Amino acid sequence: MGIVKYLADMFRYAVKTNLEEVTIVNELKHVLNYMMIMNYRTGWDFEIDVIIPPEYLLRNMVRLTLQPHVENVFQHAFPDGLEPHHYIRIDAYIEDGEFIVTVEDNGVGMTNTRLNELTEKLKLNKLLDLEPGHKGGIGLVNVHRRIQMVYGEAFGLSIESETLTRTRMLLRMPST
Repeated sequence: MGIVKYLADMFRYAVKTNLEEVTIVNELKHVLNYMMIMNYRTGWDFEIDVIIPPEYLLRNMVRLTLQPHVENVFQHAFPDGLEPHHYIRIDAYIEDGEFIVTVEDNGVGMTNTRLNELTEKLKLNKLLDLEPGHKGGIGLVNVHRRIQMVYGEAFGLSIESETLTRTRMLLRMPST
């Protein structure tokens, strides 16, 4: 019964207006539903460290922008499966007039070539890796474009990564 409720909640959340702003708390609840489903699927009780200061929890962000990054971590960051030393951390802060929400993992990271390729594709707002047999990339551009459509071209997604160490996705929005 529990898994059906999490799936139903995720579906209801996903079918609402795409560009609607929601609070960070709502986005985190969507991530929690996803995690409950992943725990059920994998049998692993994996937790996410949420270190967002309480004063930021009621700030707005675009709907469906956090969970795709958490999903990407499970698909790409831990190719050998989850191990006790792995983590996913979600944080938020204000810097240089921007409100930034981050999703960071300590997985395999990206090569400089891959990081540069993704960064360039985000700048061009192009779909990624649509060649036959290659999966991934569309979610990143979708999140980037939705943030830009709501807040303007100066905002969106940026990526930091170090091979074999970490990847950090930065969702940049105005601080006001």
